[in-house]
Amino acid sequence: MSGKLIGALVALVVAGFIAYNSLFIVSEWEQAIVVQFGEPKRTVVEPGLHVKTPLVEQVIYLEKRILSLDLRPQEVLASDKRRIVVDSFARYRIVDPLKRYQAAANDVIANDLLEKVMDTTVRNVLAKVPMQNIVSGERSALMHEISAITNQRAASFGLEVIDVRLKRVDLPPQNSQSIFQRMETERQQEAAEKRAEGNRDAVKIKADADRQVAVLVAEAEKKSQVIRGEADGRAVKIFADAFGKDEDFFEFYRTMQAYKKALGQEDTSIILSPDSDFLKLFVNSGKKK
Repeated sequence: MSGKLIGALVALVVAGFIAYNSLFIVSEWEQAIVVQFGEPKRTVVEPGLHVKTPLVEQVIYLEKRILSLDLRPQEVLASDKRRIVVDSFARYRIVDPLKRYQAAANDVIANDLLEKVMDTTVRNVLAKVPMQNIVSGERSALMHEISAITNQRAASFGLEVIDVRLKRVDLPPQNSQSIFQRMETERQQEAAEKRAEGNRDAVKIKADADRQVAVLVAEAEKKSQVIRGEADGRAVKIFADAFGKDEDFFEFYRTMQAYKKALGQEDTSIILSPDSDFLKLFVNSGKKK
């Protein structure tokens, strides 16, 4: 192989090596910082093919997409001195690559910085309100306040906090059982009060019903006595009128009524003298001597 050919191959390899180390590509979801011996030189946010000084400058790639930070659950003391366990997360993105690189050399350090800021913010905001407000309808307003404060503080190291959410707000395990027992006791007391009120109303309703029954029975008895008295009066009058018209028929009728009462049962036995007035209708067919 000739010397010229070898020289050409060496030159081609060197040129390829220089070109490889001089060019870099930034994707649509990336942004980059060009540094020289650790010192930032420029920021590249436009996607495409870019040039750098070979062997002298290095490229550090940063995400342009929205990132997620899931915080570890932390115990917070509310304004009413109740302890709660808060589990939260944040959505953020890098808006200033240079500040982000100067504050944190890599993603691990950046996440640690943001987590500390969020921990402090969550504690400070939730410490101003009672537990009931944290778990009720004010929860959305509290998350908005935490997001705004965190975003303001995170701007110093090139981050923009888009959203903060409280995933879970629970009582510590050691308090859950005591609160459950207290709630159970309160429900039992409420149930006992309801039963007592029900028994009281039942007694009242029963007493009122008994009173109404007594009134109705008394009125019915009064009416029956009046009707019975009127009927007895009319019967006496009818008997008197009948006695005045036909004494023999009246005596016959009264004797038949007496027979009916005395001899109405099948097993009735009666022993009288044959000349008894009670049997005169059987003896002489009721004819007077």
